[in-house]
Amino acid sequence: MEACPADLKPDDDIFAEALELPAAERPAFLDRACAGQPDARARIEALLSAHDEAQRFLERPLTVRPPAGPEEEPGTVIGPYTLRERIGEGGCGVVWLAQQSTPLRRFVALKVIKPGMDTRSVIARFESERQTLALMTHPDIARIYDAGTTPAGRPYFVMEYVEGIPITRFCDEHSLAMERRLELFARVCLALQHAHQKGVIHRDLKPSNILVSLRDGAPCPKIIDFGIAKATTGGMGGETLHTELGLFMGTPAYMSPEQAELRHDDVDTRSDVYALGVLLYELLTGRPPYDPKELVRAGVFEIRRIIREVDPPRPSTRLSTLTVEDRDTVARQRGAAPPRLTAVLKGDLDWIVMRCLEKERDRRYGTAAALAEDVQRHLRQQPVEARPPHALYRLQKFALRNRLAVAAVTAVTLALVAGTTVSTWQAVRATRAERLAATERDAALAARGAEAAARADAQRRQEQAEALLTFMLGDFRTELQKIGRLELLDRISAQAMEYFESLDLRDVTDTALTRQAKALTQLGEVRLEQARFAEAEQAFTAAHARAAALAARHPQNGDMLYERAQAEFWIGFAARRRGDLARQREWLVKYRDTGVALAALEGATRRSHLELASGHHNLAVLDVDAGNFAPAQAGFVAEMAALAPLLAAAPNDPELLYRRADGASWLGTIAERNGRYPEAADHYTTMAGLYERLAQLEPADARWQFELAQSLTFAGTISAISGERARAAGKYSEAMAVLQKLVALDPANKRWQSVLLRLQLTQAALRLAPPAALLPTVSEVRKKFVTLAAAEPASVNFARLAVMAWTHEAGLLLSEARLAEAHDAIAQARPAAERLWLNPQADIWTRHLACHVLIMEGRIAAARGQPLPADHWRLAAEVLGPADRAQDWRLLEPAALIAVLSGDSAAAAPLVARLKAFGHRSADPYVAATLGLTE
Repeated sequence: MEACPADLKPDDDIFAEALELPAAERPAFLDRACAGQPDARARIEALLSAHDEAQRFLERPLTVRPPAGPEEEPGTVIGPYTLRERIGEGGCGVVWLAQQSTPLRRFVALKVIKPGMDTRSVIARFESERQTLALMTHPDIARIYDAGTTPAGRPYFVMEYVEGIPITRFCDEHSLAMERRLELFARVCLALQHAHQKGVIHRDLKPSNILVSLRDGAPCPKIIDFGIAKATTGGMGGETLHTELGLFMGTPAYMSPEQAELRHDDVDTRSDVYALGVLLYELLTGRPPYDPKELVRAGVFEIRRIIREVDPPRPSTRLSTLTVEDRDTVARQRGAAPPRLTAVLKGDLDWIVMRCLEKERDRRYGTAAALAEDVQRHLRQQPVEARPPHALYRLQKFALRNRLAVAAVTAVTLALVAGTTVSTWQAVRATRAERLAATERDAALAARGAEAAARADAQRRQEQAEALLTFMLGDFRTELQKIGRLELLDRISAQAMEYFESLDLRDVTDTALTRQAKALTQLGEVRLEQARFAEAEQAFTAAHARAAALAARHPQNGDMLYERAQAEFWIGFAARRRGDLARQREWLVKYRDTGVALAALEGATRRSHLELASGHHNLAVLDVDAGNFAPAQAGFVAEMAALAPLLAAAPNDPELLYRRADGASWLGTIAERNGRYPEAADHYTTMAGLYERLAQLEPADARWQFELAQSLTFAGTISAISGERARAAGKYSEAMAVLQKLVALDPANKRWQSVLLRLQLTQAALRLAPPAALLPTVSEVRKKFVTLAAAEPASVNFARLAVMAWTHEAGLLLSEARLAEAHDAIAQARPAAERLWLNPQADIWTRHLACHVLIMEGRIAAARGQPLPADHWRLAAEVLGPADRAQDWRLLEPAALIAVLSGDSAAAAPLVARLKAFGHRSADPYVAATLGLTE
């Protein structure tokens, strides 16, 4: 062996030379290069081994994972749930429409983690969402029913299945006016407030996560997808609150500046308020503040810069920059002319939206409830709390840099309130002293002097304290609210209530009573904003005591009576917010009665009669909700009587005409539900005439045209069920002519399209032509409804119309003895009908349509000589619901038909007798012949 050179090379040189050699030659080379140096050779060999290992690094996975289990597919059974169709997919989970079999039969949404995504962090986030939803029990937030693991070991949870469409699309397709959009938006805010009170921030609010559907004819929102929600209490584990560095959590167009800064641990409920502002912006203008397509093209860093630094235009400004065509479309979808729409946005709505979109979150609304209340203030024509930014900026500087000043004002207020209490007590003592000294002339003079001095001092202190309280609970409260610091008023509010409750109202002047009533009303509003409803009601009750005292002192002063009415309304409103329906009714009755007194005092003034009409209307709606139709009818009749003198004086006033038409609609509905068809027809005719006049007065407002078509349809239905089929056909034709003009103006409006198609179907159902002649029209309408339902699978309305079309087509095919085709048609309707009747919110009309699918199945099976399942007719009766005490033909007619077809003619007899007493006839020849309801 050769001797090792005296100057051994460094390790890295030897290593580099060895790398140049084939692996087989390296040992001989190391023998020479490291002769006599075993430690050096060991180091070089280790380096070479590590290098070879690194070269093979990418040839195999870092970890060996077991193969993922098979992915779920339609028909898969997980516990009591059978998967039907995939309806959504997120980053780590898949959402399925599933049918639950026990203990309830219903459709649910089942979310299961994806195969291969069951990492520790993903499971933690999935578990977080499950816990998040379980916290919340609000009717406008999707509920969670169940949770578990699949046979493959992946977590899942079961949620309420929400049928609806995104809120922005719903509003546009239904051409909701600004007022209705704002009411719906306020409802969303209050639902989100519930989540915030449970310690949950949504963090991804956008239209697709707020679905709206019609329930009993009214739009109802549901907030869904708390998949990236954050618990503000930190009770769900630290792991669920983190994400990878630089990952956006949310949708950029709706993301708050603090979310864009990627400071996720610093996000609070005001980030959701920002997203609500974006949503409101879009509801008002038809566009979000920042163009989503431009944000996507901009890239991550530019997105962050835009959201953090670029101020969007005000809604009114954005509307004015649209093209003429786009502006006309936006205005039409909101039932207003473009100039009027721009005017509506300027002022309050601009301020409200821009306050939500403040870059600095301390300058936004402090809570979602505060935002809802400001929107409601705008709707009530009251001053809103939002103000132009410069005033807000001054307040921010004041509150943040002058905390001592805030504390000083608080201290002064408390001192003045306490001092006023003592001074008032001294004034009362002086008054008593005067009475005791009445027999001593000289002493009485001295007492009068002392009393006058004491009263003057007391009055001065009282005025100072109450003026400062009014400021603190009014303007100053507005500014504190903007920075989310209403808690600064807590001590003042508590001390103020003690002070007000200590006063004997008999010793308080009119001026002081007026000032105190205002301060107490403001205090009640503060408590409402803080969701402290019982305390709010206490403050409103104290305000009412002062307003009532003023009204008692000045019984001929209408202003005093009006203020008492407002206090009564506020007490009823607070009771409603805290769920005390009995107390709500008690105070709304008082509100109505004060409206009666105000009308008697002032005569036919607009103020008095609108108050009286509102009082009757509020109570009547409560009665309809409770199913008490007799008092509800009396309430709406009284409302119409209150409006009559105003309409006589201003017969073309749009607001008065609309309220009168709305009242006629309510009265027609009540009469129809109680089987009083001639009366219902009269009300619907009145309704149509009023909307026709409104359409003439405001031809640019498409809402009146649509409402006219609806009223003609209602009148046509009454004629149809009264046996006047030719008259019904005439009304339907008039309605279709109106709707055809609307659809021509806006072919994309699916609501107008669907109502027009339904009228064509209803016209065909009159059977004024042979079935063979009607089939092509019905088949074409059915195809269009099926297309609409497929495009909007969450729409209850489109699903209901598709079911209706399939059933009508099956009936016509049955009449033509095309039994196989009839069977196929009704089989197409059955799955959608099941989804409808399993919905716990299904209304009477929905149950009527779904039940007729089962009736048609029975008729077709009988014609084909095929047996029915043993429980078929029992299921049909369950779907329809109880009808033994009903007056509504939608329940009575199918209930009687089920009884006859199931062989129970005795049960059918009283139902048929009731229908005949109403003068009810059936347009369907089969039903008419089977039940004896012929013309």
